[in-house]
Amino acid sequence: MIYEKWIKEWKSALAENFYLRVICLLLAIGMIVNVVFLRGKDRLIIVPPKVEKEFWIEDSKSSEAYLEQMGVFFATLAGNMSPANAEYNAKLLSSYLDASSFGDVKSEITAQAAYFKKNNISQSFFPKSTKIDGGRVEIEGDVIRYIGSVKVSQEKIIVIVKFNTKGYHLKIDELYVTYPERELQKMKQKEEEKAKTPEERKKDKEVKPR
Repeated sequence: MIYEKWIKEWKSALAENFYLRVICLLLAIGMIVNVVFLRGKDRLIIVPPKVEKEFWIEDSKSSEAYLEQMGVFFATLAGNMSPANAEYNAKLLSSYLDASSFGDVKSEITAQAAYFKKNNISQSFFPKSTKIDGGRVEIEGDVIRYIGSVKVSQEKIIVIVKFNTKGYHLKIDELYVTYPERELQKMKQKEEEKAKTPEERKKDKEVKPR
């Protein structure tokens, strides 16, 4: 009687052990399939400190909300410089550069920071609007410059930041500034030059005696 009970419990233990092994095997296969075949479909949900929008980033794609906020962040970082923070801002911006454009963009950022520090220039940027086209973000606003405590200029600028997303990381491909008012002035001067007569052009080239 005791022998039959032991045999029954032993068979039950074998069946339970087999069942647990099958479950573990299926779980292991599921993990492998998830890592190998489904990894590219993962999405990380990112919530900013001020909870207004939900941002997300995938292996090779980011939400427009994330691009917009990061674009404004980098534009503000590049646009607000002074002799005290220029080197730090340049270093922080450089850490987000993509390897393919690291050399050229870093050199430009570093040179600008050195120029601000050497000439005691302070610059403040006030973003007003953003425009997103794929991975390209345009941030338009006003910039005010001082040399020491003297205000020397105020004009509109557009900071352009072009991003790429690789392996759940956002990197900067391009970062540069355009001056719409300066470009408009150049176009106006070209139109005025075209409208001049040959005599007027000749007169412009003449050197007037002092």
